[in-house]
Amino acid sequence: MIRIEIGKRMWLNEEAIDVLVNYYYPKAGWLQDNVNWGPLDYEGPEANKMVKDPLLQKIDIYDCKTRNAAGFSNVLQDLRFGSKTPKWRWQKEGRRKISASNDDIQWDIKTWLYVFMCHRITGSGASFENDHGYRNNIIQHWGKHRDIKDMSEDLVETKASGKPLFTSIGNQPPAPKKGVSNVDFMVNELPDVIENFTDFFLLKRRGHQEIVDKLNEHNKGVGHRKFNFQYAAFSMDCSDYFPEHADIDSHTYLGNNAVRCMKKLSGGWKPDSFMDLLRERTGGKPKDLEDVMCDFVRFGQNYVPRGNGTFDHIPSTLSNASGWTSGWEQRQGKPPVIGLQLDQFMV
Repeated sequence: MIRIEIGKRMWLNEEAIDVLVNYYYPKAGWLQDNVNWGPLDYEGPEANKMVKDPLLQKIDIYDCKTRNAAGFSNVLQDLRFGSKTPKWRWQKEGRRKISASNDDIQWDIKTWLYVFMCHRITGSGASFENDHGYRNNIIQHWGKHRDIKDMSEDLVETKASGKPLFTSIGNQPPAPKKGVSNVDFMVNELPDVIENFTDFFLLKRRGHQEIVDKLNEHNKGVGHRKFNFQYAAFSMDCSDYFPEHADIDSHTYLGNNAVRCMKKLSGGWKPDSFMDLLRERTGGKPKDLEDVMCDFVRFGQNYVPRGNGTFDHIPSTLSNASGWTSGWEQRQGKPPVIGLQLDQFMV
């Protein structure tokens, strides 16, 4: 580790910062522009020349420089842009029909905000596998609903049917409090929360942290746990889709993985000051860099999702080509062991 002392209690890990700023960030950005949202392929000749990294090219979760290109925003992108959704190229026929039907959406801003929040509370469809962004997600089908009332009824009916509503424990919040489920919250409280928040939101342009603090005032007032992660994601959705009302350049609160990244890259820095440093070195916005930092931790862990078989063909030896040893626990996992055929066993 190259440790640069800034003061008695402040230091920077310039080696790790260099890998993030000059290796990971530009390669992930190239993949976003040219593959994730572009016409090229992860392992095509252009990517082989520009990226030259097996982890980034074989595991398609390291391809974002802005948060709206990440899989956990797929549903909101499809709802917002319909047949012009940036990932249309990658969608199969059934998915394209759903996206195209969203061209007819005519929701007011309150309904959009309700949709953003429900998407985040239910876990954003996150899985990091071939259904990343859509797993157990009913919000992807809400383009057919007229208003919040229809959506609330869908939540109740889906829960009653026993169908899954949530995914990714890391992305969904715990129950607000004992006796109140997240569905209860979305159905019985959230419409009024959004009603009051919208008045606050439209009064003047708000910062991301300001939005989170305002929403957590409700949680505190009724004895609920704070929804820090979900409200932070919601605040950044606000600036993604309503930048006239939410400041896209404002600081945001950092999630757990982003904090872990900051602690690897620095010591003694306050989050906003450290994000200013990264903003200066990358040209990115704090809200996007927060997501990049989360992915950078996975990159340093050489993380390969192992669950539904999407990456069963990937060996446990796969690693990035940066040459950097992160010190984080490695998470390549192991592909399943294929059982011996009977004739092999007999031999």
